[in-house]
Amino acid sequence: MGCSKKILTMISITLLNIMIVSCSSNNSQSYDDVQKSNKPPKTHTINLMTTWGGADSKAGVLKEIIAKFEEENPNIKISNQSIFGDDYLPTLKTKFASGSEPDVFGLWPGSDIKYLIKADKIADITDTLKQDRTWMDSFDQASFMATTYNNRIYGIPYELVFEGLFINKDLFDEYGVKEPANYKELKDAVAIFKKNGIIPIAYNSTAEGSYIYQNIIASLGGSQGVEEYLVDGKINNCYIDAMKYMKELYDIGAFSEDSMMIYSDERNDLFFTKKAAMIVQGSWFIPYFEKDDTSVKMIPFPSMTDEDSKMPTGLGGGTFFISKNAWNSFIKRDDAIVFLKYLTSKESASYFYNTAGMLTYLNMEMDFQSANSLLAEQSTGVYKRILSKNKTPIPDHIIERSAWEDIVIKQFPKFLLGEKTAEEIWDQVVDKISN
Repeated sequence: MGCSKKILTMISITLLNIMIVSCSSNNSQSYDDVQKSNKPPKTHTINLMTTWGGADSKAGVLKEIIAKFEEENPNIKISNQSIFGDDYLPTLKTKFASGSEPDVFGLWPGSDIKYLIKADKIADITDTLKQDRTWMDSFDQASFMATTYNNRIYGIPYELVFEGLFINKDLFDEYGVKEPANYKELKDAVAIFKKNGIIPIAYNSTAEGSYIYQNIIASLGGSQGVEEYLVDGKINNCYIDAMKYMKELYDIGAFSEDSMMIYSDERNDLFFTKKAAMIVQGSWFIPYFEKDDTSVKMIPFPSMTDEDSKMPTGLGGGTFFISKNAWNSFIKRDDAIVFLKYLTSKESASYFYNTAGMLTYLNMEMDFQSANSLLAEQSTGVYKRILSKNKTPIPDHIIERSAWEDIVIKQFPKFLLGEKTAEEIWDQVVDKISN
C-alpha cells in the first residue's frame, strides 16, 4: 500500500512537470519561432525634444534625418516634439516637473541643465562614451568640458554657435557708411542711418533681443569677465557698464521707437525688409537668407575697448542629453544611444552644414564651398579668423537663466527709460543666485 502511494506520488509529479513544460512551451516563443512567424519586431518609440522645430532653420533637416534613421532602423520610431522659440525652455521644465520628460533632448549648457543634473534627472554617459572611443574621439575633446559636471560627462557637445553683427551691406553702400570696427564707428553709423530714416539697429526687449547687450558684455570683459561674473559679492563691472552703453545707444536713437513693444519676429523683419541696417544675431540666423544673397554680411561686434573684437561662442541648443527615466529602461537606453550616434555622426553634421549652415564640434573640416549660402561661407570664415583668446562664453549661458530672463530682461525697459539703475537690477540678480 505504501509502495502504491509512492508510485502514485511520482506519477503525479511527473504529470505536473509535463503540464508545466507544456504550458511554458505554449506561452513563450524562441527566437527561431518568432523568425518563422513572419511577425515584425516590436517597435519602440523615443521621444525627442529640441529647439529645432517650427520656423527654426534646422527643423526641416532634422525631420529628414529622423525619416532616414527610421527607414534604416524600422523597430525605432522617433516622436519629434521639437519647439521653436521662447516657449521651448518653459515647456521642457514643465515636462520634467510633471514626470513626462523627453527621452532625448537638446539644451544649451548653463544653469538649467546643471539644475537637472543635480536633481538626478539626467543620465551619466561617461562610461558609454569611454566604451565607444570612436564615437567619443570624433568630437573636439575640449568641448566636453561644457557638458562635464563633477568629472562626469552628461551631454553630447554637437552644435557650435557664435554671435556677431549682421549688416545690410547694400544699405551701408547706399549711404556710404563704414562697417564699424569700434564703438565710435558704431555710433557714427547710427547717426547716419537715423538721419536718413533708416532704423540703425533692430532690437527689442526680449531674451533674444538681448544679444546686443551680451556682445557688449563680452567685448568689455572678455572670457574672464564673462565667466567670473561675481567679484567680492558684486556683479562684475562689465555687466554694469554694458547696460550703460545700451542706454547711450537708446538715447541717441539706435533702436526703433517701438522697440520695447515688438515681438522677436517683428524685430527680425525690420532687418529682413531693409528697414533696419544692423542686427546682433547668432549663426542660426544665417539660413534665413537666400543662397546667393550678397546684400547681407556678418562681422564681429565692434570692439568696445582698444583690444581686438570679441565673439561670444559656445554650445548651442544642439547639445544632447538622455533623461534618467529613459536611461533606466534598457530598451530606451539602447535605442537612445543608437539614435544619438546617428544624429551626431559626421554624415548628419555635413548635411546640417550644407543645408542649414550649422557648425559642429565634431573633428571634421567643413567644405566652405558646399555651404548652403554665400553668407554661411562668409560668416564661417569670420568665425575661423577670430583668435581663440578672443572667443568668449555666451553670457546668458553663464548667468542663471531664470535670473537673466525674469530680472534682467524684464526690467531692461525700466532701465532704458531711467526708472531703474543697472546696479539696482543686478543687485536683485545677485540676491537671487546667492540664495
